[in-house]
Amino acid sequence: MRVLSRQCLYLFLCISLCAAAPISNPPSPVTYQHIVRRGPNYSIHIVRVDLRDRHVAIHIARGGPDPDGDGPWLTTLLPTSEIAERDHFDVAINGDFFEAQATKDVEGRNTGYVRGKPAAPVGTAMTDGVLWHRSQTTRSYLEITSSNIAKIAEGGPADPIDASAREIVGGSQIIVRGGRAILFPGSKFAEARHPRTAVGIDASGTQLTLLVVDGRQPELSIGMTLAELSEEMIRAGCATAINLDGGGSTTLVYRDAKSKKLAVLNSPSDSKERAVADVLGVTLNTNVASVSSK
Repeated sequence: MRVLSRQCLYLFLCISLCAAAPISNPPSPVTYQHIVRRGPNYSIHIVRVDLRDRHVAIHIARGGPDPDGDGPWLTTLLPTSEIAERDHFDVAINGDFFEAQATKDVEGRNTGYVRGKPAAPVGTAMTDGVLWHRSQTTRSYLEITSSNIAKIAEGGPADPIDASAREIVGGSQIIVRGGRAILFPGSKFAEARHPRTAVGIDASGTQLTLLVVDGRQPELSIGMTLAELSEEMIRAGCATAINLDGGGSTTLVYRDAKSKKLAVLNSPSDSKERAVADVLGVTLNTNVASVSSK
């Protein structure tokens, strides 16, 4: 009986200690960081997504519906925040470069990239396993597979697409490969400082990094060249990265964990959101919670 009593006492103490121990919340699979630098001025927004977490899903969403059936246009332009609200995204960034009906690339308040205008992405686009556009030239793209692994590749109209691909968004160039920056000497587009949006992955394809840097606002942020953007993606832990559409399209939307409301976290250079052709969205069945700034 004495032996049994000691065993019972030991079990009771173990249960009591376990019950008294604080329970820590597991880390969020999505984290947000705002980095502010001065001299020169940069405002950088970084979202990291752990694709290994079963609560996380990545989706590529077009703006509005196809306006002309078999015609050249595949979607209509909508602001990133409106697409995110419609599709219940917790995080969203602008996606691919795009063409829009009767529109020149004008920046600022007079831009012709407005809500409801017929448009089409330049690069390859896939949503829920349905390919809805093929790039007509060799361009880079981000692919999310059916097993939630991220890949970055390049391809043109005749190149095969991975059979396991579920979501694809196109970009202009691969700017980081094997953890090293890829440079584009002599390119005005690469060497000018603009607002930029980029997406990158680690070597395993399980850590997705979304980066937005504001620009054309000297007191806030001057923007980056592609070389500077490459270094920033490497600093963020990316082994491979591509440049997405930037300029006035650059937008990061994030859902607040407490209010449940979406907000634009960066400062679009047009002084308001620009309507875009597609976005990369992140959904969670738990709310985004981890935020830091430095």
